[in-house]
Amino acid sequence: MKIALLVIALILVAVYFYFKPTVANNFSKDIQYGPFTVRVSAKTGKTFNMNYGMVNYTDMAYTILHKDKSIVFPGTLQNNTGLPFLWAVYPLSGAPDPTLVAGSQSLYLIYLKNGVPVVEPILQQGYDFASLQFLDSENGQPGRYSEVFMKNEIDNLEKLDTLAGGRYLMVSEHAVLDVQTRKIWVMNKDNEAAENYSFPSPHGALAFSPDQKSIVFQAEFQSWNTEDKDLPDSEHALVAYDFEKNSGYAVKYDDTDTRMIRVDENDHKWFDTYFEWKKLPEGDRLQQRQLKKLPNWTGKFNPQDNYYTLYPVKPGMLPVFLEFVLAQMSWTKANIMKDTTGEYSGRSLTLGSGPTKLNIGFKEDEQKLTFSRDVYDVKNRENDPLIKKIADAFNAELTTGNYQEHFGRIFSETKQIRGYK
Repeated sequence: MKIALLVIALILVAVYFYFKPTVANNFSKDIQYGPFTVRVSAKTGKTFNMNYGMVNYTDMAYTILHKDKSIVFPGTLQNNTGLPFLWAVYPLSGAPDPTLVAGSQSLYLIYLKNGVPVVEPILQQGYDFASLQFLDSENGQPGRYSEVFMKNEIDNLEKLDTLAGGRYLMVSEHAVLDVQTRKIWVMNKDNEAAENYSFPSPHGALAFSPDQKSIVFQAEFQSWNTEDKDLPDSEHALVAYDFEKNSGYAVKYDDTDTRMIRVDENDHKWFDTYFEWKKLPEGDRLQQRQLKKLPNWTGKFNPQDNYYTLYPVKPGMLPVFLEFVLAQMSWTKANIMKDTTGEYSGRSLTLGSGPTKLNIGFKEDEQKLTFSRDVYDVKNRENDPLIKKIADAFNAELTTGNYQEHFGRIFSETKQIRGYK
């Protein structure tokens, strides 16, 4: 027994030393910003990963000094990542005097008051990654949404990423900082829904009101607390949230009438097409535009995967699109090499001549038609440009109003799942 325990102990010691992170290099750089010195320290080495074995790692931490003395941050810097140090430090352009935004999950303002460093919390939290987004940096509209992560690249250590381009900076979707005055408003800290629509979904602000008071978030209906008979036809809305008053309201819309295919593809152009601000004495009010005629449906070409999708379409779209493709290729129905229908895969047609093989797929239950290079023809990529060429040609037809009668309506996903439609 003693020998067995000794063997186990030796094995555990060997495993510890084999898998123990090894430090390959430690180095640091000092960056001067106004009265502050920002020290970035990087530690690189190897460690064991259960999925990949021994892998390289880089830990990068920041320290802020004033007159050679480190500025102390609260213990709430982060609560659950095991990395209790500054992940990022940003100079804040447009502030009244040299100001830094720094932190990890929680973010803070650092500036001097009467010659003494002040560490002022913008938002303290420990359940999610911090995020940053200017609300007015793109012609008065929101800029890029980004999350705060610890850097793992050691290039350009001499340079700090400056926060610039706007006056109103949204922090972690629950606080707004006025860069020019350093005033902070905390909003919707408890993630309360607006009229049973949870937001933001997906992350980030979509629009900003002209009076610079209301942030527009995309929102999704909370179907989990709703019976079948009370489910809305469309589960999407926009929430306009007044960050000064800490209150908001939902503007419900119909997916079909706003040509809303995927919420993560909605942009300000889409917003400006279907929504508008009404000026009222109490401030700008968001409402849906009353359009005399809705824009024509068009298809979506995915350049990354080189396929074209038409949605939502009725069964009558399939023969129309098939004839269009055959005409574009100067083919006939004799070029239909395969026509199969599967219970789950739907109908699939393979068209071809010589080395050129194209595929049209249609799933009636999903109201979706797809067009791509033949899925089994993985080596021949010479004909990839054909997909976009034909997609562009068909979209040109749709833009003029042709074939609109073959489009249907978008139905509530929850209703479909529950079989209540």
